[in-house]
Amino acid sequence: MNEAVYLERMIPFCNYLKKQVRNAGNGLMYYGTGEAGHWAIQSNFNVAGALAVLATTKLEIPLDKQELLDLALRLFRYNLHSHVTGGGKASCGNPWGGSWISTLGLERMVQGQLAFEPYLTDQDKEAFRKMNLFEADWILKNYETVAAIDGNSGRNKPESNYWNGSFLYRTAMDYPDAPDREAYLDKATSLLLNAISIPADAESDTLFRGKPLRDWFVGANFTENYSLDHHSYMNMGYSVITLSHAAYLYFFCKARGWTLPPEAMHHVQDLWNVVKNFIFPDGRLLRIGGDSRARYCYCQMYLLPILLMMQNLEKDTESAAFERGMLDLLKQEQITTPDGSFFGTRLKEMSHQSRYYYTRLESDPIAVLGSGAMIRRSFDLPEITETPVPRIVDWHDDFHTADLIRTEKTVRSFVRRAAEGPVVLTLDPAFSDMAEWCANGHAQLQGHLLFTIAERGFHKSFPGGFINAGASGIHERGPWGEGEVPYRVAETRSACAALPDGKTTLVLEKVVSIKEHTLISLRGIGWKIPNDLFNGNKRTYRGNNFAMTLEKMSGNGVIDTGSTWLNVDDKLTLILGHGANSLKLHAPAKAMGEIRHGREMKSLYMNEICSFVEEDETIRRMPGDVLSDSSYAVIAGVTAAESGAYKLERLTAPEDLRVVQYTANGRSWIFAANFGDSEQVWEDQTIPAGECILKEIC
Repeated sequence: MNEAVYLERMIPFCNYLKKQVRNAGNGLMYYGTGEAGHWAIQSNFNVAGALAVLATTKLEIPLDKQELLDLALRLFRYNLHSHVTGGGKASCGNPWGGSWISTLGLERMVQGQLAFEPYLTDQDKEAFRKMNLFEADWILKNYETVAAIDGNSGRNKPESNYWNGSFLYRTAMDYPDAPDREAYLDKATSLLLNAISIPADAESDTLFRGKPLRDWFVGANFTENYSLDHHSYMNMGYSVITLSHAAYLYFFCKARGWTLPPEAMHHVQDLWNVVKNFIFPDGRLLRIGGDSRARYCYCQMYLLPILLMMQNLEKDTESAAFERGMLDLLKQEQITTPDGSFFGTRLKEMSHQSRYYYTRLESDPIAVLGSGAMIRRSFDLPEITETPVPRIVDWHDDFHTADLIRTEKTVRSFVRRAAEGPVVLTLDPAFSDMAEWCANGHAQLQGHLLFTIAERGFHKSFPGGFINAGASGIHERGPWGEGEVPYRVAETRSACAALPDGKTTLVLEKVVSIKEHTLISLRGIGWKIPNDLFNGNKRTYRGNNFAMTLEKMSGNGVIDTGSTWLNVDDKLTLILGHGANSLKLHAPAKAMGEIRHGREMKSLYMNEICSFVEEDETIRRMPGDVLSDSSYAVIAGVTAAESGAYKLERLTAPEDLRVVQYTANGRSWIFAANFGDSEQVWEDQTIPAGECILKEIC
């Protein structure tokens, strides 16, 4: 990799940019909406910094470098002018600044800042100083250092602790005459040490600025094994965001010739050693706990700075391969967009729904590409071309009731405390485009603002596999009527077993209505198969006497395959145990990949394998109604021709037990789950409420 590869990805964006900038008068311009809302300000900084990098390259590019530099400075000066210290206002009529997130855009622009600094006037420099000192003072006086593992506490702040700590450190170093410089450095140390913090830090004697870590410790943001509950689910994406800020500070200090403070690298390597377990070989994040935002966008982009840092620090072969893969994924998407944007084809509908949101998403890839280009230009990173050894992982987490078994040929995982309800994944890691995390593998209940909340969980691992079971409540959170309150309308109880055969996952689920409510759609199993540009916009499905190829946005609706098994592209097979007579394919006319807090906005098209599909807005669901009751097996790395040899059948058992027998290649397993509220007995083995057992019988 070199600077030229990054510039190649950046240049088409300039064509798209022409329609996304606005003249604000007085020689100022803004990108996107230009308002004081923090995403708009971040986006403006992102684009300004990236354009400055592009404009100052010594390589030949098919663009006018002076025009690019002028635009970069106009965007940057717009943010200076509209800041509370600048005397002006943003496009919405208000100034920006003075919040927990004000400095985020400044942090992500640091490589661009290095590029345009030689071109700043004395007036620019003074305005920049005033803005930085104001924000540093605001953090010092108003941003409290807090940390907690539980995202529901409101105190889980790894990423904002890091970026605000980094900003304070950089400000103290850039302005040594600042009146509160020592206070900035002390607060920076506090924030950086309580960014990637774990429970064991409370007992550590390691010294930072003359004090042991235990005296700096405020709380743990990560569990002891580095899982993160940001936004109240297992959020691998925000582990990436936190690490990205370490990379920004690392390279900025390197460029300035400063010694990187030891607190800046506190647990950075430890967290990275976990995070790299959750990346596909092609560089796509393996988000086993889900994603509440647009797919393959925000957090995915900010992986790039970390990969560069780890290559510089460790000559990391995996990071080099991930970097190549990520740049290829970006190119694969960008070549589908005739206007030069990054997401203009896949997220076209979103671009009309929210210019504020969409232009922000477009600013993230150009920002990281600009940073990458500047880093590649400025530092002699090692050239690493070796193919890394396939990653073998056996990782488990009690807080999220999460399990991951990863081999050279398969990824299998289950997470109960996930973004949109329990998530199960099974696939060959060579085909990352088959992974989707929106409550995957569980019944899909669609009604008015339904959210699934994990309530109890049990899991246990063994060589080559795991079992995982528990319950989650489904809540209607947006009451419309006066006097109405949020309700818990249904409950799902499910169990999952990753078999020690290296490729099979078994899933049992029962969903029961708790309170009378209306569902507009109810679908059993709900196994998502992304069918978008990354797989060529088509999938081929085969079953017993069934074959069909579905294209993106096909709008075929519900297709009864007449088969109890279904294979996808000769890569994965799903086998029905019980819950219906045959599997159904759900092929809607619109994208389904939801953004959790803006569900009308979708970010990925997919098909869905279901046991049944009911879509009727008039049906009320009554207390006690069984909404779904099913079992199935998913096998990775098998062809359609091989699929008929796998068998799954439900066995007779007491009402609160679900028991299946799975047979394949001369081996057979019994999987039993207790969905009741008291212990049950199966063949002389006691199963506590909410737990499950797995045993091989031949």
